[in-house]
Formats: sequence, structure tokens, C-alpha cells
Amino acid sequence: MITPADLAMTPENALRLSARRSNDYDFGVWFWGDAIALDGLLDAAELLGDEKSLHQAGRAFERWAARPLGWADHLTPGSALLRYGELVGESWPLERAKELAAYLGSVPRSSGAPLYRPDLPEYRYTVWVDTLYHVPVFYARLAHLLADDAWIDKAVEEWHSHWNLLTDPRGPFLAHSWDTGMHRPHGYGWGRGSGWALYGMIETLEHIPQSYAGRSALVADTQSFAQALLSVQDHTGYWHTLLHDRESYLETSTASFFAAAFRRGMRTGILGPEFAEATDCAWRATLGRLDDRGELWGVSACTYASVANIDDVVMYHTLPTEVNVWGQGSAMRAAAEHIRSGL
Repeated sequence: MITPADLAMTPENALRLSARRSNDYDFGVWFWGDAIALDGLLDAAELLGDEKSLHQAGRAFERWAARPLGWADHLTPGSALLRYGELVGESWPLERAKELAAYLGSVPRSSGAPLYRPDLPEYRYTVWVDTLYHVPVFYARLAHLLADDAWIDKAVEEWHSHWNLLTDPRGPFLAHSWDTGMHRPHGYGWGRGSGWALYGMIETLEHIPQSYAGRSALVADTQSFAQALLSVQDHTGYWHTLLHDRESYLETSTASFFAAAFRRGMRTGILGPEFAEATDCAWRATLGRLDDRGELWGVSACTYASVANIDDVVMYHTLPTEVNVWGQGSAMRAAAEHIRSGL
């Protein structure tokens, strides 16, 4: 039952309510967005002692671990799997994670990047910005747990292979996807995609040793990207669903993603204090669309770059909004970062 205290939207209560609502989702086959939701549930377990969220994550991982790996498993929340193993003190998540990492390394490649859905004709040659959220940090965490820097090299390779294809001469933002068959981008400047990328880059850097030869270049790319994002925040605290396109609508998960990423970046010293005001504004915007059931409203629905039977820009302009798992995940991560920062 929701109590009056829940309605005072402190970061703790925002995380508690968002996690409570997110426990309604079942994770039977991994999909885009599941990784951030599992990460958010584990944040609730770690920071609030939320046993239900820990159980929900464990149930999803145990069911996944009982079946053979398949193409959809490139979306497995590998970093969350490793975190879960540490939280519960069990060894099987690490063993299964090693199998997952070997599997990810075996997929076809094109233009230097892995092709994670070669089984689907419409996605056969596609590289996605979302991957920057969950694969590099998975490899980097694995390197730490196995004390094997070869996995750091894999994390950096994954980062570079995506960054190099998704950057665009039109400006400082990333494309949603790159078609390696047609040699063309789709969805330049997609807001949530930039949230996936920035948070993943910041979290990955935390697991790359300061002594690593290429780390300073990765930090510089992260900082310049974050500055570009900072420059286009709307005065409401949100960003446009196409960052550079003022005619596209203001989309909720941009605020929660960047509130989480900027706050984590400041907390870890990757970003400076000039991000504080924008972060506070984005957090207030997030709370403005988080209701007393823990539902984050105004999040754009599943966004299929390159396969919609309409022009890219029209598709982004007209997508409906809803409450969904990736919005819930971004709200949980934003709340968790505010708690970790002592706010």
C-alpha cells in the first residue's frame, strides 16, 4: 500500500515506487530496455534492501540460465548478471557470464562492428546505439572479476566500433543505428539513444584502470559528448526526442537518462560541476512525470529506426508515448544516482 511518505518524492521514495511498479514486468526473453530495468531493480535491492526486486532479477536470470543461448541474448543484461552474482554471493552468474561473453565474441561482423541480430532480415546488418549501454560495461566488469585485462580491450573495441560508425558529420550527436549493408545512418540525434550511450560510457570508464593507455581519449570523447548534450537541454529540464530538432516533442526519458548520467559523471569525477544545474533541472522534470504509482509517463514507445515504413523524421515526430520498461529503468537509475550522491 502507498503511504503518505511515499508521495514525498525523495530519491529514496522515487526509487522505491519505480521499483515496485517495475516488478510488474516479466523478463521472459530479453528485449531492448530490459538491461536498464534489471540494473534499476538491483539498485533498489542494493540501496534500499528491496528483497522483492532482488528476487525478480534473480528469477529472470535463473530462467535465462536454464536455456541455451540464442540471438536475442545479445540483449542479456550482462553487467546486471555480474552484479546479481556479487549481491547474492553465488558463482553461477559469473560462469554463465563467461559463456555469454564468448558467445557475443562469435557473432558476425561488418564495418568493424558486431552484428547482433543477423537472424532478422530487417536488422541483419544493423549496428545500434543502445549497445553502448550494456555490452562495453559488461566486458569491463568481467575484466575486473576475472583479473584479465583482455576484457578491457574488448570493452574498448566494442565502444570504438560503435562510436566510429554512429558519429555523424552533421553534428556532435550519434545516430540511432548504422546500416552496414546500405552504408547509411538512421535516426541522427535520437535523444534516448544518446542517454543509452552516455550512461554506458560513464559506467564503463569506472571499470577501466587509470593506467590504461587509451583511457584519456575515451574520457575526452565522453566529456565532449556530454557538453554537446548539455547545450540543447530545454528550459523545462527535458530534451527533444530528436536532440537538434525543436519541432520534435519533449520526451520524458531524456530527462531521467541524463539526470542519471550527469549525476554519475559528476560523482565519479568524469564530468565537472557545470553539469549540476542541468542535472537538478532534469531530475525535477523526471519527478514531474513520475506518479504516485511509480509510473514514469511520457516515454516514447518502442522506436524501430530504419524499419518503419515512413520517413525517419516523421517516425520520431509521431511516436506515441507510454509507461514502459526502459522508462522505468531510467527513473530508477536516476533516483539511485541521487542517493549515491547523498542528495
